[in-house]
Amino acid sequence: MSEILLGLSTVFQPFNLLLCIGGLFAGIIFGALPGFSATMAVAVFIPFSYVLEPASAMLLLSGLYCGGVYGGSIPAILLGIPGTPASAPTAMEGRALTRKGESGHALALCTVASSFGGAFSALALLFMAPVLTVIALKVGPPEQIMIAVFGLSVVCLLVEGNAAKGLLVGFFALLLATIGQDPQVGYQRFTFGNLHLYAGISLVPILIGLFSFPEVLQMLETDGEGFSEVNEAGKLYLKANDFLKNKLTLIRSTIIGVVIGIIPAAGPDIAAFLSYNEAKKASKKPEEFGNGSVEGIIASEAANNAVTGGSLIPLLSLGIPGSAPAALFLSAMYIHGLQPGSQLFTRDAGTVYTLMVGFVVINVLMVIAGLLFCKIANFVLVIPKSILATMIVILATVGAYATNKSMFDVLQCYIAGIAGYIMVKNDYPLSPVALALLLGSMLETAISQTMVMYPHNILQMFTRPYTIVFALLVVISFAWPFIKKRMEKKEGKTS
Repeated sequence: MSEILLGLSTVFQPFNLLLCIGGLFAGIIFGALPGFSATMAVAVFIPFSYVLEPASAMLLLSGLYCGGVYGGSIPAILLGIPGTPASAPTAMEGRALTRKGESGHALALCTVASSFGGAFSALALLFMAPVLTVIALKVGPPEQIMIAVFGLSVVCLLVEGNAAKGLLVGFFALLLATIGQDPQVGYQRFTFGNLHLYAGISLVPILIGLFSFPEVLQMLETDGEGFSEVNEAGKLYLKANDFLKNKLTLIRSTIIGVVIGIIPAAGPDIAAFLSYNEAKKASKKPEEFGNGSVEGIIASEAANNAVTGGSLIPLLSLGIPGSAPAALFLSAMYIHGLQPGSQLFTRDAGTVYTLMVGFVVINVLMVIAGLLFCKIANFVLVIPKSILATMIVILATVGAYATNKSMFDVLQCYIAGIAGYIMVKNDYPLSPVALALLLGSMLETAISQTMVMYPHNILQMFTRPYTIVFALLVVISFAWPFIKKRMEKKEGKTS
């Protein structure tokens, strides 16, 4: 307790508090710009941390990390462009609410859910790091296979009522994920001699084009018809029972985010889709998903922000980063002479407890900072539709280029955008593309590593307890839609 109080006093020193707030705002801006990300925000500011004390440097990077993950939801809601891949489920629900003239409601929901998820994960980091690290140690390639398959099972529910088209889209996207270098033997596949495809297709430009261009083209088609005018731009509000009715969704999604966060190679994007899927399965009104579901926004945002604290749990305890920004944290720690592991909590207790307490404070401050930022950003909806469409195309182009500083990425973005528009016009869902591209490479790498572990019989992976647990979750996930239908039929007969 004395270490926690010491960390609290350090965080609330005026200079350190200013770093927390400044990092938070800078992170939100990075996350809100399509093509930028929390990883990029942390990477850009690491050199500036050299001149700071270790505790102050960790607080600055923490603000950037948390703000970057949250910021991606703002363009997702207002423009239908996920600022980061983790905001793709939010884009589906948030944009639908914006079309109804409820952008302020969607932004407020997202801000509070993000703050709750992040604060809960920070408390888990503070009080449960040694215990939760045990889970991270038990998760290897076999478990990652089951996690990826579990994630892909989301497709069955995301496209409920249009399963054939959804599965076809998901299968095709998995094929696209195989483009590039084979993870086991290293030869090139489906690159056709194009050097730009040797590392595979670029995820961020594809998602930017896929979600933004259909919006732009539909906007130009209708000349703005069908888009609710926002007469009171900047008005943010919550309904009294938003979180009371959805408290189980909020808690469940936050726990999913923390658990996914501590698993290396997973991340906020996987957590967002998994929790979105679980929310839809448990919902009493699944038909609202895709049409502006409050549950969908809460689930997605609570989970992807809960990853932030979770990803630092194996980092601080074992030196194993749970996400890309956490890997940058590791390099920053080494720069400042901090060695992850058990000694970190004794030899550098002041710094590490400042970091953990700072994570809690930053996520609480996110409510205020986020609402202020959203109030300004919401004014984008009063811009004439022709100008707004042009701005979206420019932002998408710059975001696609900024990912790898490559015009080929811009080309990928445009191709994905045109394909997305054709899909929307023919009633093919876009979400399976995002999900399959996110999980495809993880699944293939995990399968390759598992085959090395069990060269004679890959089914031996089911001798591992955690693999069995995740396999049972996969079975339940695939079976749940049928179980739910039978339950509904029985309820209909009894009534």
